[in-house]
Amino acid sequence: MVRSVHVLPHTHWDREWYDPFPTFRGRLVAMLDELLPRLEADQAFHHFQLDGQMAVVDDYLTVRPQQRKLIGELSTAGRLSMGPWYVLPDEFLVSGETLIRNLQLGIARAEEFGGAMHVGYLPDMFGHIAAMPQLLRLFGFEHAVVWRGVPLSIDRPAFFWESPDGSTVRAEYLSAGYGNGSGMPADAAQLRERIRMFTEVQGELVGQTVLWMAGMDHEAPPPHLSRVVAEFQSQESLRSTPDGAGTGEDGEEPETYDLRIGSLSEYLQVAPSTDLPTHRGELRSGARANLLMGVTSNRVDVKIAAAVAERTLERLAEPLCALWSADPSREQPLLDLAWLEVIRNAAHDSICACSHDEVVDAVLHRYAEAIRTAQGVAQSAVLSASSQIHKSGILLLNPCARERVELVEIDVTASDLAGAWSAGQEFETSDQSWFQVLSERAAHEELHISTAADAPLIVARELIFEHPETAQVVLIERPESAAEGSDSGAILEVHLLGELVGGETPTALSPLDALSELGRRCERDPGLRISTVLHHPEASSRVLTMSGQVPGFGWALWEPHAASSKVQSLGPWGLTNGLISVEVDTT
Repeated sequence: MVRSVHVLPHTHWDREWYDPFPTFRGRLVAMLDELLPRLEADQAFHHFQLDGQMAVVDDYLTVRPQQRKLIGELSTAGRLSMGPWYVLPDEFLVSGETLIRNLQLGIARAEEFGGAMHVGYLPDMFGHIAAMPQLLRLFGFEHAVVWRGVPLSIDRPAFFWESPDGSTVRAEYLSAGYGNGSGMPADAAQLRERIRMFTEVQGELVGQTVLWMAGMDHEAPPPHLSRVVAEFQSQESLRSTPDGAGTGEDGEEPETYDLRIGSLSEYLQVAPSTDLPTHRGELRSGARANLLMGVTSNRVDVKIAAAVAERTLERLAEPLCALWSADPSREQPLLDLAWLEVIRNAAHDSICACSHDEVVDAVLHRYAEAIRTAQGVAQSAVLSASSQIHKSGILLLNPCARERVELVEIDVTASDLAGAWSAGQEFETSDQSWFQVLSERAAHEELHISTAADAPLIVARELIFEHPETAQVVLIERPESAAEGSDSGAILEVHLLGELVGGETPTALSPLDALSELGRRCERDPGLRISTVLHHPEASSRVLTMSGQVPGFGWALWEPHAASSKVQSLGPWGLTNGLISVEVDTT
């Protein structure tokens, strides 16, 4: 009996793990510098799989851009497979949208080199979400390849995997992981013994055709790969002849092997897909492989950063940009950069934080950059919306599809309240049933007091960078007796105003003239102290309050709304709204 052995040369490349990314990139460059010329020159080395993720290609080409043409030629010829993922992700610790963007980016990048491997390759994820078959089907994939998480109820090398919505893929089960063919012996007889032992140990979990995964973490196929396969085939040919085969102890013809190098897609094209069991839902069993469940709760700071970055992109930046940006296409490169950082962090050894501390630092930095970039796009869209909606008042934007009433934090003035309050109603400052004051700002705000030596530079910074809206400046010198700690006993007040001051107020100067006059006075009196005062149109308060109804993907002007349940004191250390009570334990 002849048994086929499909040899799949590959590597599994963690971008960062027990060493930081720069270290692993150096090893990646060295590996591919040796491997690609060998693959190109050795036609018997039919195929190599670059771990199902495009990030390794981009990482390599960052250092070796001249190799782009060769990689494209090998991929187009079917000698090199890549994608469909951009990185091999953890499925539980990132959002569904991140998984989708990951596949989209990986497939798009692979298309630039001849196309992506059309297989849902999931070799080392720490368990699998129930929706993965649905996601793969959405991208047109019919096959998945899995290892960790498969339960004991699966007793053969493949099964149908079904999502809750009914979407189904055929799942190839790597019962011994993705490295059963790692470290292939240089001797054909030794290789034969390893294959025989593997099939005996795995039993029914190995099909009639053996998938021999010739690779491992950060490992390249050995230089003797094609030679030992050829020698193996030659020896097996002799075994299959009447003179060479002999008979076993039971009188039956002994098993021989047909060893071939090929791609994963070629293997799956002929793999059996009938009479397979069906598994529905998550793959979260640790029965046959360690699931590393601790990664879901370690380094909570990383998980929080991931959630903030994803939600800022998905629920703020992108919807606000699409709805309100004057030209969303101009913002798209920024969104793409933010998503790239989030997707890179989705790699299982990155988001899982089961890595070197330097790796975790890098992951947090990428999330911080993604968050800041997304916040900038969102803020730009809000400013654009304010210029498009010609209504006076406090504008509320809703980036969600559903109508919402939310707790909001806003800055209000007496004028805002007078304009927002319904006709015939009076605003009572003592009635705090509808708001909570967080902070208050006076109409005249003292920014700082500085010395004569520092004041010209400090005031110039305020005028140019901090408060460029200043139209007029008034200089008022206070009486000597009011200045404590001054050598000359004098304080000069520098009042920054947004409007021309009239009446009995001293003559207002332009910002440039005021800086010149300030410089002269500081030079005359080195002991002078300068107080910079910013004038606002009126006093204001930052408050927490209810928004009122804001339509989905729409806007509304804020109006005061009384809370449905008033907050009241509950004893000396508690609060209650009638529904929820909170008391502080002072013991």
